[in-house]
Amino acid sequence: MTRPIEGIIFDIDGTVARGRQVLPGALETLAELRRREIRFAFFTNDNSKPIRAWVARLSDMGIDAEPEEIVTSALVAAEVMAEVHPSSPILAVGDVGLLEALDAKGLDLVDAADVDRATAVVMGRDPNFDQERLKTVCRAIWNGAEFFATNYDPRLPVAGGFVPATGPMVKAVAYATGIEPIVTGKPSPWSGRMASRILGIDPEHGMVVGDQLGTDIAMGRNAGMQTVLVLTGTASAEDAESAPPEHRPDVIVDTIADLVPWLDTVSGTAPGGTGS
Repeated sequence: MTRPIEGIIFDIDGTVARGRQVLPGALETLAELRRREIRFAFFTNDNSKPIRAWVARLSDMGIDAEPEEIVTSALVAAEVMAEVHPSSPILAVGDVGLLEALDAKGLDLVDAADVDRATAVVMGRDPNFDQERLKTVCRAIWNGAEFFATNYDPRLPVAGGFVPATGPMVKAVAYATGIEPIVTGKPSPWSGRMASRILGIDPEHGMVVGDQLGTDIAMGRNAGMQTVLVLTGTASAEDAESAPPEHRPDVIVDTIADLVPWLDTVSGTAPGGTGS
């Protein structure tokens, strides 16, 4: 690593926590970064919860985070829709986190009864997704609505294993309509720009730390940030080694507890750690 790190974006699930349990070393690592005045923020592709819920969840685990230090894929989707469809009727499919983020932008949201008005669809993780909801979303897209999705994540790491994420629902719509969505969350360019903006730094002095290659690491690389893969979530070291170049991290560490020691051993040459 040759560039000084001024700010770090952390994924949440699988990186600093698993479910509602903080991962070993996370509290100590974050405290040390604050002591060193290295800025950090949290970026999750989970779009179901509003920011206030993430603040409370992190607080319950002993992590103090201000609302402006948290980004979700719902916030990114809302910003993108306000940019590209500011006046369009939008069919929104998701939980309270996505719906509140879109509503806060003053967008024209339509429901199933008014689906034929929709000229855009944005999908997140929907707890009520069923055959009827699938038919409604497909109808809008068959009628010509532009298809957006917060993310394509297949699963979420939780205490005791995994649960299906947004991707399986989005994939059902994509398969039925033959239309792939425009993904606004990680690893899109929109997400990378928001990550840099929330830290208030140039990307070359930023770092992304996460557990997923196709989202966390890909976003960091797309944004021009350095990238660190932790092995406490979805991806393994073997996955990283066989991944395409755009998904390969600059360094691999076992857990978040290894991040500060790794930063202390880097001397401006090739990264150390347990891999790459």
